[in-house]
Amino acid sequence: MKGKVLDFSIQGNTGIILGDNGSRYPFTGQQWKEQINPIRGTVVDFEVSADQQAIAIYIDVPIPAQASILNKAPTESISTATTSAQQIFNKLDLAENSYQTAILNCFKKFADFKGRSARSEFWYFQLFCLLLSIFLHFISQNLASLAMLIVMLPNLAVSVRRMHDIGRSGWWVCIVAIPIVGLFLFLFWAIQDSDPETNQYGLATQSTN
Repeated sequence: MKGKVLDFSIQGNTGIILGDNGSRYPFTGQQWKEQINPIRGTVVDFEVSADQQAIAIYIDVPIPAQASILNKAPTESISTATTSAQQIFNKLDLAENSYQTAILNCFKKFADFKGRSARSEFWYFQLFCLLLSIFLHFISQNLASLAMLIVMLPNLAVSVRRMHDIGRSGWWVCIVAIPIVGLFLFLFWAIQDSDPETNQYGLATQSTN
């Protein structure tokens, strides 16, 4: 049965509901099934006991509102989650493609000490070398050492091109020969943004830095 709360006393934990049939039904707080206290004017759905008491009382939510809550909200949540997931996967795909392109480019230019290499290309290749070394280390130390010898030349070449990309001579790579300080200085230069203009080593790099 539908009805409306006419009154409720927190102290006495009792109240009265006016049913749609015009009758009044007393109730106790034990029969109120919602988390919030009864409020005068609240539309409710309830049952009537044999002694004409209101029991099993719930706040009545209109069916359209229920449909909106049950259907619209989950749909919007799913749509939002799907969009977010697609954006993440698109970014991952883009990063993967950039990574693969950088590795292939470094091996194609394994002995090319001219031109420029973007920051992303340099660091993607460093990541590749690190992962390759770790992977092969668990298989064979000798195999890992051989792999590092193979990638040494393309690594040197991309390092020189990275210096060119920030407008420095490739000879600055030799600064790593200075213990500790030289390595940190080179790495500091390697993380710098590309020279946005064409310099003496070539056109500005177009790949994402």
